[in-house]
Amino acid sequence: MKETSGFLYQLVVAIGTAMVAATLIYFFWGQATLPSEQTYTDLSYEDYNKNWYYVVGEERTPITTPCHLEVEEGQTVVLEKTLVVSQKSDTYLSFNSIKQDVFVYVGGKARYQFSTKDTRAFGSESIGTQMMIPLHPKDNGKIIRIEMVGNNNYTGTIDAMHIGSQFGIVYHLFLQEGPKILCAIIMMLSGTVAVVIGFLIKLIYNRTLSILYAGWVVTFAGLWVVAESQVRQFITSNHSLLGNMTYVSLMFAVFGEALYFDNLQKGRYRPLYMLMCIMVFVEFILGVANQFNERANLVETLMYTFTAFIIVSSFFLITMIRDIIDGNIKTYILELIGIIVAVVSGLIMVIQYFSNPTTMNSLVFCFGLLFLMLMTYIRAIADIRNIENETYAAEEAQASSFAFLTRMSHEMRTPINAILGMNKMILRESKENNVLDYARDVNSAGNYLLGIVNEILDLSKVSAGKVEIHQEEYDLMDMIRECYSMVRPRAKASRLSFEVDMSDVLPSRLYGDREHIIQVVTNLLTNAVKYTPTGRITLTVQGRIKGGLLYLEMGVSDTGVGIAEDNIPYLFDSFSNRDAIKDKRIAGTGLGLLITKELVDLMDGTISVSSELAKGSCFTVVIPQGIRSDEPCGSFSIGPGGERRAVDRGEILDFIGRVLVVDDVAINLRVFTMLLKDTGLKTEVAQSGEEAIKKMNRTKYDLVFMDHLMPGMDGIKVKEIIDSEPENPNRDTPIIMQTANAIVGAKEYYERKGFSDYISKPIKEEELRAIIKKYLL
Repeated sequence: MKETSGFLYQLVVAIGTAMVAATLIYFFWGQATLPSEQTYTDLSYEDYNKNWYYVVGEERTPITTPCHLEVEEGQTVVLEKTLVVSQKSDTYLSFNSIKQDVFVYVGGKARYQFSTKDTRAFGSESIGTQMMIPLHPKDNGKIIRIEMVGNNNYTGTIDAMHIGSQFGIVYHLFLQEGPKILCAIIMMLSGTVAVVIGFLIKLIYNRTLSILYAGWVVTFAGLWVVAESQVRQFITSNHSLLGNMTYVSLMFAVFGEALYFDNLQKGRYRPLYMLMCIMVFVEFILGVANQFNERANLVETLMYTFTAFIIVSSFFLITMIRDIIDGNIKTYILELIGIIVAVVSGLIMVIQYFSNPTTMNSLVFCFGLLFLMLMTYIRAIADIRNIENETYAAEEAQASSFAFLTRMSHEMRTPINAILGMNKMILRESKENNVLDYARDVNSAGNYLLGIVNEILDLSKVSAGKVEIHQEEYDLMDMIRECYSMVRPRAKASRLSFEVDMSDVLPSRLYGDREHIIQVVTNLLTNAVKYTPTGRITLTVQGRIKGGLLYLEMGVSDTGVGIAEDNIPYLFDSFSNRDAIKDKRIAGTGLGLLITKELVDLMDGTISVSSELAKGSCFTVVIPQGIRSDEPCGSFSIGPGGERRAVDRGEILDFIGRVLVVDDVAINLRVFTMLLKDTGLKTEVAQSGEEAIKKMNRTKYDLVFMDHLMPGMDGIKVKEIIDSEPENPNRDTPIIMQTANAIVGAKEYYERKGFSDYISKPIKEEELRAIIKKYLL
């Protein structure tokens, strides 16, 4: 049954296709062979080439048109003939002026004249145009005299003569030029679509496909066909301009041809193709300049354009042989077939033009270019499919990499949290100096390891394009104070002088991404501290207002080891270390500067560096910011609460409240409870999401610290369940996400999930107590 149904389907489709084909064949056969039935329109049209005389002085030489007469430069060509015209109605004598001014006299009286000297924008010659000279029945037997004036390579060239009704002449012109015009329209449409596709691929994937330049070539070739056709005067009002496009568009097509071949061959022969492009540039400039200055006409560039076409095509065919030998031909085999067809058709047209410069048989060339366009589209479909597959694979790989790093963040920071937390207890409770020295070394090494983990995660976030710019209104002085306070303890520990040189006339309130600016500045400051054994570091804050924006300029200079001049261009490369640091006491991955550069770029800013070995470095960042207040910020000062300091060991914070800490790692719970030991808070713990929900259902807590990644039910799921229970006593309790998943943008992510705040592991005592103060005081 299935086979019968399939056969019936194929039979129906075949019969339908045959019926359509037969109908079309019948229609076109009938139009070509059956007698005309038109009675309402005069379509009379016939040759009028015989019995003409070429007149020079008193000498009359019989000629038959079309022909080419040998005349002296600038000589006026005069033709005469005794008219034989219709006695029933007016008719028209038609021929192409072929770039000559035309003056017509009938019976000794002026009847018609054509010249574009008063309408053309530039140039010294009239464009080739189809003449329509009116003749009346009473003109029968009179002498018609045609004077043709020109001074170019077409002087003396006479086109074929026809006589008939005006409508009949136009009808036969379009009938004659129709196939070329149709091909030209298809070429321009397909070429324009190809250019659009090429630009979109460039914008979306940053890849340049050959279809872009193929579309360029075919579009301008189509424009050339329209511009040089004999019906151009019916297409535009000023056909002189369209006629000039005949030569200009052909130049552009040859230019695109060179770029197309270069793209196909992956730039292997680029210098020579670029030389050919320059050759076309020179031809264009000289041709247009001569046309404007009326020294020469663009028509004279046609020979050079054809020569350039032959040179570019020949060079491609020669290099194609080299590609065949090297095995590179397989990368563009489809297009090669189309190119060979197009080049052969173009050479046929050029040879025909050189043998008879009065006519241009471009139809064969049109078919060759359309075939090339078809091959290019087929190749482009395959290229786009490959690009999409590569992009998808890259996105999948990037997503997998990011997921891996996120997981590794949790797995690495969890033990670091335990190490630093328990070490904090040793520093707090031990009385033995040698043990305290060991603990300080552990603390230093642990924080260094934590810094590396943070840099890798930040870089992964930036590289994955997951960093978002969050702009807000902020106080400039407060932001600089925060940068100063975050770095001052490190500078003090390294016995470095830390100075801030800030302009006191900068606007006090700005609009921008405050948090990322702080990250950029602190990255540069901590880098300066790291590479400055002795001396000072200086933060300079200046700015200039332009276009309603403040271009905030922040410079970080130091008196450190400096950077070799040769290494400065590579300073922001991944895993590059400054001057391949020869001082082994100074460690670092070099990722901080790369992250800084990426963040500055995201904020539409710039970063630059100047340095000298053994004398120090200066990094300068300029970031545009919106202005929210013109009031000056004033002189820099630390100000109240401006400096972030560690909580004093002897400080006692007497809180009243109940806190729940949720974490699946027992040692993390122990560290957390020890950090809260002296606060007076009653602390309870839960080692799973399920246990946390049970405790939160029966006990009201003042604050909950929730871990994210836990076996079974994670912290986000716990939050969703609590929010969905109307009777849960902790629906309004502040829930703080405490997690080792400390990647860039994590805080914003958790806030969107409904958490009140965020604290990253390893948990720092001062940050923990600050959060408790925030929510319990």
